[in-house]
Amino acid sequence: MAESNRDKILQNIKQRSRDGLLSLADALAIAGQWNCSLRDVEHIALDHAITPSRFQRNSLSCQEQLRLFLSRVAIIGCGGLGGRTAELLARLGIGHLILTDPDVFSESNLNRQIFCSTESLGCNKVDIVDRELQKINPALETTLHISTFTTGSIDTADIVIDALDSTEARITLSKLCRKQQIPMVHGAVKEWYGQAGIDQASNNLISTLYPQKTAPSSPPRVLPMSVALIASIQAAEATKSLLGHNSSLTGSWLETDLLHCEFDSIKIPHDI
Repeated sequence: MAESNRDKILQNIKQRSRDGLLSLADALAIAGQWNCSLRDVEHIALDHAITPSRFQRNSLSCQEQLRLFLSRVAIIGCGGLGGRTAELLARLGIGHLILTDPDVFSESNLNRQIFCSTESLGCNKVDIVDRELQKINPALETTLHISTFTTGSIDTADIVIDALDSTEARITLSKLCRKQQIPMVHGAVKEWYGQAGIDQASNNLISTLYPQKTAPSSPPRVLPMSVALIASIQAAEATKSLLGHNSSLTGSWLETDLLHCEFDSIKIPHDI
């Protein structure tokens, strides 16, 4: 974009903004007038301490919102945990999501996967999640991989969300993330229970939780409340990491029991 156009767009943004906020309607109008993307307009606004109105209630500074806008998050698995985490991060204002999943929606997904509906049965999860996220945050950029994950699924990401349902797969993902020196936010659910933590070079989370590969088993029974809870924790931990906030989950993992309303933080041993 030419610098002269950028200055004129900024002038329009300042004219249309109110109390440091720019409405979506005004941002779209500016994008149409200058033949640029909504993302371009919002980037210029955030660069000059003007926040898109849909992020007004995030309680984040404009600088923090810009940092999230410029972040890239890879979500490996777009079902229960991955779909819900993607939705939360899109609403929050993450600028780029890398979505990876080879599967299609099936009837057994309807109880917990937020973007699974009777209309989306048989459709690729990645395609449907992407379509619905664009309705939530039209400035969101996405990279789509309708396949199993590879190094290319994560190598440009600032942080990775582990939303897998296979022990062997998440061990492999952990190794890839460590090789690329990218933190991975782990999450897993079963029935009323869940766990979450951050796997990174300085700890041994995945090797502690999964000391060896296990034989494939039938999919676990999963309640939607457990999925929503763990996905929310994963989204929060990813956000804290991107914003540079400390987290106790870098040295421990969280176990949740919604049946008995119990939450336990367990320290990761250093001798694993």
